[in-house]
Amino acid sequence: MIKLIVFSSVLVVSSFSAQATGDCDISGIWSHSAKPAKLVIDLSKGEASVYAHDDNAQAIGLVVLKGIQPAAISSSWQAKMYSADEDSFVAVQITAKGCHQLSVDFRGEEVLALVR
Repeated sequence: MIKLIVFSSVLVVSSFSAQATGDCDISGIWSHSAKPAKLVIDLSKGEASVYAHDDNAQAIGLVVLKGIQPAAISSSWQAKMYSADEDSFVAVQITAKGCHQLSVDFRGEEVLALVR
């Protein structure tokens, strides 16, 4: 019983310390904050693609972010995102906000928000 209590305490403390230090694993499924869509982030491929989209089933599988790499600042990543205005992929910054929110910024302006 004491081993279970100690193990549980260690587990709780380690999960809080991971969030406090900004060590979030952003891999997995994220909901788009403004559309009925979900993205899946696969860090082994360095990309985020459309996992589900209620309004546009043809978008499933479309790569939204590519070249995802950790940035010098904790809890942030660099990537490329397609910009229709630029007609090319542009450099964006991804920032984790408490392991349950991601903000994708282009030129200092949020262009995509994701939540878990």
